Amino acid sequence: MRTHSDKLLVIVNPASGSKQAVIDVAAFVLPLLKGIKYQLATTEAPGHAGVLAREFILSGEGSSILVAGGDGTVHEVANALVLQDSEAPNTPVNDLTLVLFPSGTANALYASLYSKVAPNPSHEYLIPPDTDAQAAYRLKSVLAFVHSRRSAKGLEQPEPSRQLSLALTEILDVTGLVIERLVGIVVNSTSLHAAILHTAEQLRDSIPGLERFKVAAQMNMAQWYTSQVRIFGSDGRTANGVGVYDPSRDEIVSVGSHADDSVLTLEGPFSYFLSTVNVDRLEPTFYITAPFTTHAPPDGSKTMEIVILRPGREPNSLEHTEAAEIAASERERFGKEVAMKALFAAYDKGSHIGLTYPNGEPIVEYYRARGWEWMPEGDGEASRLVCIDGTVKEVPAGGKARCRVISSDVEGVQDLTVKVYL
Repeated sequence: MRTHSDKLLVIVNPASGSKQAVIDVAAFVLPLLKGIKYQLATTEAPGHAGVLAREFILSGEGSSILVAGGDGTVHEVANALVLQDSEAPNTPVNDLTLVLFPSGTANALYASLYSKVAPNPSHEYLIPPDTDAQAAYRLKSVLAFVHSRRSAKGLEQPEPSRQLSLALTEILDVTGLVIERLVGIVVNSTSLHAAILHTAEQLRDSIPGLERFKVAAQMNMAQWYTSQVRIFGSDGRTANGVGVYDPSRDEIVSVGSHADDSVLTLEGPFSYFLSTVNVDRLEPTFYITAPFTTHAPPDGSKTMEIVILRPGREPNSLEHTEAAEIAASERERFGKEVAMKALFAAYDKGSHIGLTYPNGEPIVEYYRARGWEWMPEGDGEASRLVCIDGTVKEVPAGGKARCRVISSDVEGVQDLTVKVYL
């Protein structure tokens, strides 16, 4: 393995968010990097951030990357460094330091990692006096990195950091052959969330900003999705190690003991199915997986958070009736009275996970697990959509999607540890 210098790669995506990244990096970020050797690069097309990251790591000049963009830009970097290409050499590092300067639309990863607005008191000496509060908040990751570099030689204790989890989603065809792989660093989903992202992308030019996601949600709220789901635990095969949130106890508890060959299978239809890693929200105030923070797993644990809404769990529902046979009016009622209520409650500090039906059963199913499989039924396109960090893919008819947190037992991927300073 080659010896790496301490150069920092600064990747700027000028197309992300409000398209101010180039100006903001020059005004706020670069002045803080005095004394730090860095390389500045601007993306020119979708996917270019990954190319820049891979070239930099392969050059052996450093193993730290600053991303000035949104979650999608970070997604590109992660995929370029983790997915192995038989025709290209593996990257020569196993450890990556990631620095974030949020410049996208939602910035879910940044908002979750740096939820407190005020800067770390030990980093305040780095902030120029005329920096406003919003800019100072956006600089928290940069400040932590710069502080770690400046004080590394004299530190008695290591700088606070967090190891990020990476989730691999594979699309398999009807024969079980993997035809596509993508790495998620924030969200992997199907059902309503995937449909929302699919519609929101079509609305990007006409409705800028976060508002397009709310419009897309309203457009898809009455849709149900037919599939069978398997959730598995630490061994990547069975339900051993799967936890479920119990609102009556406000705890993540074990789903119970299972035989070695036991799997946790959930039958549809589904209204909502989503998993996250590293985050407790998808927007600054949309705490869809709040227990990731309130009931945090150990740092470095190979688990994901899973949120599910199934119409068949509602008391007096037609749980054994095919989704296509349910009247549109009933799907619209469930969408407005149950699904929309639950999703809007996520904006209330994640209170959706405590909602219950009159019989006391949780409206939202919340699991902590190693991964899941989504096996869509029927030929409908909507049930076959899968979203990975905003990138929407389609499962072929008869195929399935498989998502799992990457660890050493996953073949065909770089064993990469990603660290952020806090």
